[in-house]
Amino acid sequence: MTMPPRRKTALLALLVACLAAGGGPVLAHGHEGTATDAHGVRPVPPGVQVPTWKQLDPDRQKALAEVADRWDGMSASRRVQLLERYERWVRLPPDQREKLRVGERNFRHLSPAQRERMRKSFSAMRELPAEEQQRLRAAWRAMTPEQRRAWLERGGPGISPP
Repeated sequence: MTMPPRRKTALLALLVACLAAGGGPVLAHGHEGTATDAHGVRPVPPGVQVPTWKQLDPDRQKALAEVADRWDGMSASRRVQLLERYERWVRLPPDQREKLRVGERNFRHLSPAQRERMRKSFSAMRELPAEEQQRLRAAWRAMTPEQRRAWLERGGPGISPP
């Protein structure tokens, strides 16, 4: 199953915004030492019941409306993953949510070439040791918007030096 380009764009935009806000990845792919499937989804432990669409409360249905028509056909592990992401989202302070929304809008307005550079940068960042990721995030936070733009034009964090 492949992800629609629009959804990939939105997910990457959230990652961009989170990095710009100084946080780690918003959309974690599994937990340390836990096996995941090809889509980064952890299996649901035996005995865990995953709600059908009708069993979701109205707030969750509203937040997950984009997948309403597919919800009951999704694997249980994918539904759990979406619910976990929703729970992380509602726990975020309003200012962090707004930063993520702004980052998502900014990402949507990038050219296809710029988006591809961002994807490569995020992929490269995931490969780096945690200490190096923290160092690069600190460097990013210390930069002006113009410096950030120039860094991204050269390849971005994880690809080219600041």
